[in-house]
Amino acid sequence: MSATRIILEDFNFEWTIVGLKRFLDYWHEGRSVVEMAELFNRKAEEVLLLMIDFSKRGKIKERPNGVWANDPMYIKKSVMMAKKRELRKLFEDQPVYYACPHSDFIWDEKDIIAFRQMWQNHEPVRHIANRLARNVDDILLLIIDQAELGKIEPRKGGVFGKEDKQREEKEHLVAI
Repeated sequence: MSATRIILEDFNFEWTIVGLKRFLDYWHEGRSVVEMAELFNRKAEEVLLLMIDFSKRGKIKERPNGVWANDPMYIKKSVMMAKKRELRKLFEDQPVYYACPHSDFIWDEKDIIAFRQMWQNHEPVRHIANRLARNVDDILLLIIDQAELGKIEPRKGGVFGKEDKQREEKEHLVAI
């Protein structure tokens, strides 16, 4: 029988309406995840979880530099006000908002070990998710957890692994 473990258990997933409104402002101002973490006085990974959550919900748009610093994004004042009003819906049943509410944070130790091996072998995240019978979002959370614990290192190709290496090779082909 394999032991189970709760990942990211020391993270703060709670956000107030004021925090979420500020997050939207910071996102559109082009601030990096590190800057936001400093401004919120939170771990960068906690802000990253909110980014993942808001991206999935369609609350933020992709930026050219992703989580790193970006040029400010133009958004009409009326559109931003509507986005902020819409945030109230996230608080209908509770006084605070929890990022990633539908994610599964419980893992079997054997699956974590298998994940580490696949990560080290540069397996793509989608492949890892399929092999472990989990969704990609669960794998992304496990990546954050394992990186935070120092159990995995950044790898060439990032989360895409071998897929990204193949894409890089195709982009750098030279016609003779």
